[in-house]
Amino acid sequence: MAEFTQILMELDEDAILAELNSIAQELGLINRIFTTSRIYLYYAVFARVFGHISSIIAQYLTNYNIDDTMDEALLEMQIQPFIKKRNAKVAKTILEFKRRNGVTPSDIFIPREFEVMTEGDDPIIFRTAESRILFKDSRKVLVPAYSVEFGSLNNLSANTLTFFDDNEFFSEVEVTNPYAAYGGADEETAFDTRKRIGLFRYGMGSTKMNIQDMLFDNDISYYGFNIVEYWGGYGTVLICLDVDSEERFHDIINNIESRKSSVVKYYYCMAEYVYVNIDINVKMLVENSFTPYEKNELEQHIKTAVEFFFANQIYVGKKLSVNRLESYILQYLFDERYDIYEVDVNILSSQNNSEINLDNGQLKIEQFQRIYPNLIYTTVEYNEDL
Repeated sequence: MAEFTQILMELDEDAILAELNSIAQELGLINRIFTTSRIYLYYAVFARVFGHISSIIAQYLTNYNIDDTMDEALLEMQIQPFIKKRNAKVAKTILEFKRRNGVTPSDIFIPREFEVMTEGDDPIIFRTAESRILFKDSRKVLVPAYSVEFGSLNNLSANTLTFFDDNEFFSEVEVTNPYAAYGGADEETAFDTRKRIGLFRYGMGSTKMNIQDMLFDNDISYYGFNIVEYWGGYGTVLICLDVDSEERFHDIINNIESRKSSVVKYYYCMAEYVYVNIDINVKMLVENSFTPYEKNELEQHIKTAVEFFFANQIYVGKKLSVNRLESYILQYLFDERYDIYEVDVNILSSQNNSEINLDNGQLKIEQFQRIYPNLIYTTVEYNEDL
């Protein structure tokens, strides 16, 4: 395609006219070229028209090339079969509704989609994802919330969502977000997507979707692999597999190699496990302290929530978000028996001595690693005075 485009670009008006006169001399139509002759004028008109057409076609072919086109709508159509453009996402956080000091306690119903916002003339607004009750014998309650608008602008710092419109109805309550909001993302432009795919080969068998299909055919779950493009340069891909044996690992490699595209270089590795020790502190309100049996039951529920989170939320190469884990446990334990108002998670250490690198509440790992829980410590605190 590129060579054909280059040929068309070289066929300008002068080149076409010279070629026509040369052919006329070879066929004996003319002996010499006279710029005032009738046939020369005919050829000149023909050369101008077709030179213009060649230029238009060459420009169109240039714009149709994924690597060169500057038309975003056209580029979006071209990349659609090969890679999915990242959509904008809302941000999420946990809101803390707290009873003001010095007011007479009463039950306060906090409805779903209640709006809380930042300070200023152009506030960023979040809405509660669930309805909750701040009971008269409770001091505070935690409610998950999401941003009204999409985009990374909504990834707010902690303690910035402190205002709401219904101040008269909720005069007894103040609100804040004790944790930073996370997950908000801007919509990716077609040009951003092109940068992300770079010069990756677009032939059959080289796209992420086709590689995923091959892995699914080998009974590898969505959480059991990670695909890393450009691992060894353009046109290469790393396939990291979370499998239980080397025999299974090599069987999958053989199956993929028999079907893969010859234009792409495949690298393979087995997932490296990073085991972490986790300390979970749960604070709850009770009229009477739990019995040892009830306390043990709650601790088992906490551990089950953690295991479900790692099984269904963490895949190969996935960072561990402490804030997301806290929110998951809080929602998993939402039950009339458990009046839980706070969950605090701390990553203590890793079994294989990998460096614990917490950045914005996230435990970073390599793209070929997968995090699993090792030891889960649980502490349940009762507070009868709130």
